[in-house]
Amino acid sequence: MEDVTVRFLDGEADAGVLRRLYEAVLVPSFSPGEREPLDRLRRVLAADELRGAIALAPDGEPVGALFLEWFGDIRAALLCYFAVRPDLRGRGIGQRLVAVAGPHWRATLRPHVVFAEAEDPLRPAGGSSVSKDEDPTADYGDDDARLRLYAGFGGRRVPVPYLLPELSPGAGRLSGLLFLVIESDDEVSPTPDRIRSTIVSDFVVRYFARLEGAQKAGPLSPQEADRQGDPHRADDDDRLRQLLAACSRAGFLPLLPL
Repeated sequence: MEDVTVRFLDGEADAGVLRRLYEAVLVPSFSPGEREPLDRLRRVLAADELRGAIALAPDGEPVGALFLEWFGDIRAALLCYFAVRPDLRGRGIGQRLVAVAGPHWRATLRPHVVFAEAEDPLRPAGGSSVSKDEDPTADYGDDDARLRLYAGFGGRRVPVPYLLPELSPGAGRLSGLLFLVIESDDEVSPTPDRIRSTIVSDFVVRYFARLEGAQKAGPLSPQEADRQGDPHRADDDDRLRQLLAACSRAGFLPLLPL
């Protein structure tokens, strides 16, 4: 849509826009386990750790979003909350968001690497990326289209058993997702087909600590999980251990085509 404009969220003055974006774009695009509650997502208004680009219709209503989770100490970023209002999908709004936000963040932040997450198209229906609170029959958008767009921008897959942190209380961590590298510089990817394992493991540790809190993000033993009364925690921690082990299994991890 040529009449859509893109700008960046910045400050409490955008609180109302964020609320409308959440209700009109993010809720129909992501399951409860794939999005933070609105009160936690308000951190994007500080334009610091989480930054947000939004697409606006001529009437000023938000119709699309692309957020970026930023880890400045390791200069790593994660693209997230990439979505378009359901009735406007397939009209180029997502491409416009990337075309505007990508160069801006690249120039101002100069990341070593930009990661992303996507549904695995080979995952069986009703597989493990369905959260405990999710209606398995709900339609949260075209995940294949998002993956195709990432592929068009040069995205590559890191072959690790990726796990999404618990974003919404009680939703649990989600597995069955692809972990992608959208772009990377020579410092972390000396060749296009590999990436240093340290940047991947450093990102995962920081991502879980930020979204879950440092204490919860650390794996518990099965006995500790039982004492806390959470039967899912031990399984979640096993998957987190497997992810961290896979990230550290060699000096470099391969980058595979999508």
